[in-house]
Amino acid sequence: MEVRRLITRRRVLLAALALVLAGGGWWAYKRHKKSGAKPEAAADTAKVSKGDLELHFTDSGELAPKNYVDVASKVSGRITEFMVQEGQRVAKGDRIAVVQPGRTEAERYLPFTVTAPIGGIVMRYQKQGSYQEESRIVRLGDYVTGLIDSVTPTYLLTIADLSTLIVKMKISEMDILKLKPGMAVDVTVDALPGTKIPSRVTLVSPQADKDNNNLKTFKVEVTLGKADPRLKPGMTARVDGLLEARKNVLKIPLAAVFEEMGSEYAYTKPQSKKGKPGHVKLKLGLRNETDVEVVDGLKEGDELLTEKPPAEEKKA
Repeated sequence: MEVRRLITRRRVLLAALALVLAGGGWWAYKRHKKSGAKPEAAADTAKVSKGDLELHFTDSGELAPKNYVDVASKVSGRITEFMVQEGQRVAKGDRIAVVQPGRTEAERYLPFTVTAPIGGIVMRYQKQGSYQEESRIVRLGDYVTGLIDSVTPTYLLTIADLSTLIVKMKISEMDILKLKPGMAVDVTVDALPGTKIPSRVTLVSPQADKDNNNLKTFKVEVTLGKADPRLKPGMTARVDGLLEARKNVLKIPLAAVFEEMGSEYAYTKPQSKKGKPGHVKLKLGLRNETDVEVVDGLKEGDELLTEKPPAEEKKA
């Protein structure tokens, strides 16, 4: 009997506690609903600040030797000796190969020795200077066409002087006017993270080429300012050049600028919850990918909306 009373009393206490908790929750819910309280999301804003503003040119290309020679035999024939291999350093005048002229015994003449026209590193011959297209070094026993017999001879290999490298680039017609010969740029490569190589634009082609998609591009070359044996032809290189800079100017994020009827405006944040955003016409200057210079219309510290106010959206 005593045990049963204890169980009954515990059940009564638990039921009473549940009623109290439920009542408290209902009271809190009613109070919240009556007050109409809702979590209010803060509007995205940006401040007018003073600072430096820079406009940069950035693009990528491929490292290549500035000076190289594609080597061919003067005469046509079969290679009977081949003295070099890829990656080998040769000096000007070193023997590279021996070509036996003629295809038949009756046509055989004295063997012709091919020598290195410059000193450098032996590389695969690259058609049209491309590292992805035709690429080869001839082998012992190959038949080659000579310079005397054809306007399209068989090139045995390439000898490249790697003491000076360039970045070969193809620049769109939208960006080509930003570049001029002599312009200072920085070159970076993935192989040397954190390393900037001071360089200069040395060639801006005056004529456009068309690629496979019929898009017009201009050939641009950037010469690296210093040699580094770790850099290899074919590596991807990024080029960064400062086009224009302004010191200590008023600037705002581009997200705070809105265009209306050919003019540019900003919306200033309301001074109170019931206030209306200000609508300010802007005179803007230099701009880059993220910020723009404010010439007139705002002052330092002004707080701007980065989203168009709902009332203005309805007008549109």
